[in-house]
Amino acid sequence: MGERLGAIVAERACTRVLPVVTGSLRRHPLVLKALASLGPAALPVFDGLKPHTPFEVVLALAAAIGRTKPDLILVIGGGSALDAAKIGTLAAAGGATDRESLLALRAVPDAGGTIRPSPVTRPMPILAVPTTLSAAEFGMIAGATDGVTGIKNLYKSDSLAPDIVLFDPWLAGDTPRDLWLSTGVRALDHGIETVLSRDANPFTDALALRGLCLLADGLRRSAGPDGGVEARHLGQQGTWLAGAGIGRIRFGASHGLGHQLGAVAGVPHGLTSCVLLPAVLAYDRPVSEERQRWIAAACGGAGRSADAVVRDLIASLGLPTRLSELGVPKDCLPRVAESALGNAFVRANLRPVTTLEDVMEILQESY
Repeated sequence: MGERLGAIVAERACTRVLPVVTGSLRRHPLVLKALASLGPAALPVFDGLKPHTPFEVVLALAAAIGRTKPDLILVIGGGSALDAAKIGTLAAAGGATDRESLLALRAVPDAGGTIRPSPVTRPMPILAVPTTLSAAEFGMIAGATDGVTGIKNLYKSDSLAPDIVLFDPWLAGDTPRDLWLSTGVRALDHGIETVLSRDANPFTDALALRGLCLLADGLRRSAGPDGGVEARHLGQQGTWLAGAGIGRIRFGASHGLGHQLGAVAGVPHGLTSCVLLPAVLAYDRPVSEERQRWIAAACGGAGRSADAVVRDLIASLGLPTRLSELGVPKDCLPRVAESALGNAFVRANLRPVTTLEDVMEILQESY
């Protein structure tokens, strides 16, 4: 990673690089080597990141961007780090300095779940070195949590996805096993809800289904005795293909409910997909039988129902498949449901989700 980063910075003639690094990686030998490769171009590291990308983190990063005026943002970390960098650059461009001005930049969905882009564009390039399989590095959308309401707000811009993505399966080897596998399930969620999207087309179908094959193989191998660099790289390649629809097509209720389950109950995104994705597949089955057969086959379970195949795959990785396994109290589900009804992806679900009863049906199935 270090040598390649140095070469990219030199090729682009960057002289002010702002590293945004997950705190747990701040002293990792490979990260230290990468930062050293930046030479005098390196600005002070921003590492004040938190899960679910709270507004306070985004505003702090926007302020750092305003002070240091970088010509390149280097992000090393998982989905929260990537979302912070993406929204932080938007906030800096839009002059957001407080909650109200940050809310003014969010992407607002219409009744059908189509998202109107944020009114500003990202002013400087981003180079991403992802250490999980969240696929945030490929998305033209990002989410940040409003601490006042507990609602995760979406931000979207055609310029939001990082300009360069550098996969390092050696660095990813130090990502905690359960985090790696659960974010891999998040990547499965991207691919599956791409195939089940109202906007699905032959191009996104082809990429997503191939991505699901690579992901299922890479995750099974990563969880087994032959896990290693090759298995992790399979997962990275699968994440790349499965994430092709991010920001380009509308996802469904697994993503939308996951946003609010994370914001309300603090459940990490990978785990929200572990418990919600099979339930949403079951909910959508009456309107997507053929496409669910494609999904089941891509995940290695031809001839079985997609929800059963996906639930069994998740369980085989040693991950939870029910909300009850996460210790989420049942009495918080109505709050999740209420906050989810306005979510763009919930509104865009293939089988309509229009009432609290619809949302509660999925949440009860996932419990």
